[in-house]
Amino acid sequence: MRLLLQYLRPYRGLILLALLLVAINQVFSLLNPYILGKYLIDPYANKADLYRKAQDSAGFFKGVLFGLGLIIGTAMVSRIAKAFQDYVVNVIIQKFGASLYTDSLKHALRLPFADFEDQRSGETLSVLTKVRADCEKLITNAVNVLFATLVGIVFVMVIAFKITPMLPLIYLGGGVILAVLTSFLSKKIKLIQKNIVRETNELAGSTTESLRNIELVKSLGLTNQEIRRLNTTTFKILKLELRKVKSIRTISFAQGTFVNFLQQCIMFTLLFLVFREKLTVGQMIMMQFYSFFIFGPLQELGNIILSYREAQASMSNLEQLMAKPIEVVPNAPAVIRDINTLRFDRVSFQHHTATKSALNEVSFEVKLGETVAFVGPSGAGKTTLVKLLVGLYHPMEGAVYYNGFNGSEIDFDEVRKQLGFVTQDTQLFSGTIRENLLFVNPGASDEELMAVVQKAAGQNILARADKGLDTVIGEGGLKLSGGERQRLSIARALLRQPRLMIFDEATSALDSLTEEEISTTIREITDRREHIAVMIAHRLSTIMHADRIYVLERGKIVETGNHISLLQERGLYYAMWRQQIGERKESRQFAAPLA
Repeated sequence: MRLLLQYLRPYRGLILLALLLVAINQVFSLLNPYILGKYLIDPYANKADLYRKAQDSAGFFKGVLFGLGLIIGTAMVSRIAKAFQDYVVNVIIQKFGASLYTDSLKHALRLPFADFEDQRSGETLSVLTKVRADCEKLITNAVNVLFATLVGIVFVMVIAFKITPMLPLIYLGGGVILAVLTSFLSKKIKLIQKNIVRETNELAGSTTESLRNIELVKSLGLTNQEIRRLNTTTFKILKLELRKVKSIRTISFAQGTFVNFLQQCIMFTLLFLVFREKLTVGQMIMMQFYSFFIFGPLQELGNIILSYREAQASMSNLEQLMAKPIEVVPNAPAVIRDINTLRFDRVSFQHHTATKSALNEVSFEVKLGETVAFVGPSGAGKTTLVKLLVGLYHPMEGAVYYNGFNGSEIDFDEVRKQLGFVTQDTQLFSGTIRENLLFVNPGASDEELMAVVQKAAGQNILARADKGLDTVIGEGGLKLSGGERQRLSIARALLRQPRLMIFDEATSALDSLTEEEISTTIREITDRREHIAVMIAHRLSTIMHADRIYVLERGKIVETGNHISLLQERGLYYAMWRQQIGERKESRQFAAPLA
């Protein structure tokens, strides 16, 4: 819980103010029974006959009104303090929650990409939201209930000690026994809560994945199967929650029984003191009120301990997240203003869970204006190469050089600002065309937006868009085909005015006609020689125009050359080309009779 205290430290002043307001609120609330006993019951209620006999009704009512005025005054002060107390506590928890959430989210987003591959995004989000909610609940209970109860106990101890030293011992002893009993019974809750948090995080991750892949789930008729899979975890959580409720009810029953017994002991003691004439009736009623004031909140001790256990489990998960090292940034990174050259020097990489290297001593160099392509069968290492290129992975051996600077000497976030990235899975957001384009360059003008749409051959999209750039796409808006989505992705990449353009299987998810159109667009972009262009492709027809083609097999470059020279070598590239050409001819033969 040190992390919790660390985030509360900047709000020390507000916390002290809140505690002061709690003390004022509680003390003036407790003055009510004191005034009732001392200024109303003993001098007037118990002596009403004397005032009647003396025919001093004016004195009687004057004294009563004075006592009632004191009660109204103390209640007013208490209510004002309570209003400010609630406001200050809310300010504390909102500022604390925002600070904790933003810092933890910042840390999560700066983690190495490999951490996101190992953990589902829904689990991380669940950790962040749960820890915020649990800590805010704990802070509220600690200030408004626990501290208020402690102030009340001290106040009552002082009043009780003035009456007789025996009473504070009963109150204090009862409070200590109740606290020990509650703490002992709540130990089981801590373990249960840890399991609940773990299962809840797992459920959040699974649910996020199911909703993200809802098209696949529904298309294959797997809805009921997914419901059953998710319900398995849900029922695990239900069983744990029921165990927790059972433990809480046990604590509540033990607390209630003990408090009732303690109140009767106090009542017997008070009546005994009245019998001995060491206590007035007003003082007895006052102390009985104080019994409810003290032991009522003490029965909430179980809820406070429960909120502490919940916050403890959530903070433990957050501490594990925050303990993960973020991406390493050099203390004095080399400045790369414009990427002019890119070089891989004997780069090797192996995934943590793999037994073989994904890339093995890969070397190549490309300069501004050149286009290079990487092809190869599935599992050859093409995707790994791209992730090494953009700094999501780091070489285990060898190095990646930008303008001659080793990747370990640069801040990749700065280098990435010069990248344009077009992937197989087009990532567009719900919103307008303008918002999707401005995502990578918020300061771009309308002229720049229109220019990149033109370069990406996206005029047909705007022709169908009734509101131009402000047309909403996606859910509830303009429906885009796969090719149109890819054109917007290309336009968005160009809007950054990148020095390095990466096309990662940009056409593999498209039909042959759309693939040809997008390939033509990509060819027109690369022919301008304005970027370093790196293309990853499975379909060889899309990279025929590349200056150099590198053929990968089992993580190694086995062939290098342009399209013509590689065909002449009659190696792996030639075999892949023949296979794809054969598939195309076969598909055309089947299509001809249908036409």
